[in-house]
Amino acid sequence: MMKSRDPSEAAQNARSNLVRMSLIFMAMAGVIAFYVGTGRVQLSEPIELTARIAQQQAWTEAGPLELKVNVTLANNTGEPIPLEAGNNCEIFRWFLTDEDRNFVQAQRDEEICFAVPVRDQLMGKHQVTGEYMLGIDTGRVKPGRYILFIKFWGNELREPVKID
Repeated sequence: MMKSRDPSEAAQNARSNLVRMSLIFMAMAGVIAFYVGTGRVQLSEPIELTARIAQQQAWTEAGPLELKVNVTLANNTGEPIPLEAGNNCEIFRWFLTDEDRNFVQAQRDEEICFAVPVRDQLMGKHQVTGEYMLGIDTGRVKPGRYILFIKFWGNELREPVKID
């Protein structure tokens, strides 16, 4: 059988519970802030691929059109990670689609590829960069918005690109 409580006693009990819960949440926020602030917890991805893309000249029907792509692969962990590619031509690969992801153009293999796997190691808290010039076919690409799919040392990235 439930016994009825005085409303003022119930209100006092609720206030007391609310104060306790507030103190617990503030303590949890303090602990999280301490670990993030001292670098013991990292909010970034362990392996992060980024790219900066710049159009080198204005689009003309006669061409040429080149995109300069600077890629950076960062190892944000404290441990080394292996880097592997099937051959020297597979370290950096790309293809371009329109906004609806319809294929537009891919990388041309004009470089000599050696049928030898390429292996390296990226030390913890280090990064590897690359700079590439992408020859864009102005017969396929008109001014507008596209998506550039990039693969660098086996890590993939999609970047929006505006051609003008």
